[in-house]
Amino acid sequence: MGAGQRNVEKSQRSSAEEEGLLVLGVAGQLELRWATADVLAVAREARRRHDLSPIAATALGRALAGAALLRALATRACRRLTLTLSGDGPLGRVVAEADSDGNLRGMVGNPHVDLPERPDGKLRIGEALGEGRLRVHRELLDGTSWESQVALVNGEIGLDLAHFLEQSEQTQSAVLVGVLSGPEGLRAAGGLVVEVIPGAGESALRTVERNLERIGSVSRQLATGGPLALTGSALAGLEIEERERSPLRFRCSCRREELLARLATLSAADREAIADEAGRAIAQCAFCGAAYVFDPEEYGGAPRTH
Repeated sequence: MGAGQRNVEKSQRSSAEEEGLLVLGVAGQLELRWATADVLAVAREARRRHDLSPIAATALGRALAGAALLRALATRACRRLTLTLSGDGPLGRVVAEADSDGNLRGMVGNPHVDLPERPDGKLRIGEALGEGRLRVHRELLDGTSWESQVALVNGEIGLDLAHFLEQSEQTQSAVLVGVLSGPEGLRAAGGLVVEVIPGAGESALRTVERNLERIGSVSRQLATGGPLALTGSALAGLEIEERERSPLRFRCSCRREELLARLATLSAADREAIADEAGRAIAQCAFCGAAYVFDPEEYGGAPRTH
């Protein structure tokens, strides 16, 4: 590997690795379980890497929070969960992935999509995504995997995730995800899932419903007090017990060897088309933007002669 090649890969990967937070707990008389995620640092890194517009950054931030929360609350131990929202709107699709080590990554179909704000000043996330499907793919610790999907409800992601849990998991839940941006960039990103445990009493459910009606803007609550304050608002009046904390971070699982293997499957004509003047091929990861440079002898390309 040449010095220039190493520099390209190093420059793409170097960044200050700040961390977010995932917290799990129970509430009431063990009638509810909840998970909350602070993904602000992750969303900021994703926005930087993909040069995202406000709408794209908000959609991806919500999806990243949702992926982290769904993986944490999965009924079967899940090594990796991939959340994909695909629609017919200008955003195209949003993909967010979370693994059991707290690593998150994501991408959007059109990173620069822009739509005018709604009259209430909110971003048109649902319109940007359009009508389509929400798909969840789980890779379990035992090596098996399974996938399920539902139609999007409104494309705002929170209600779509709650609909997915009800239809696919038969789980009654409330899902709150939000991202707040300002002139200086992202100010908050995260979410909360509250799930009803079978046998829960009506009193606990009514308490949560009343609390949710009073919450208002999820993103502003996140900006004011963070995900734990949002949890306190949603579960006010109930006994809240925190069970577990773990860090979240933006970290991509792409590997040079995997991209090289893909290059080797291309036809000679395709390899010729992507090679530069020196015959080197550059492959870029769609999730993190890392660029990998391969010399002709590595991937079976033909050196260029001048």
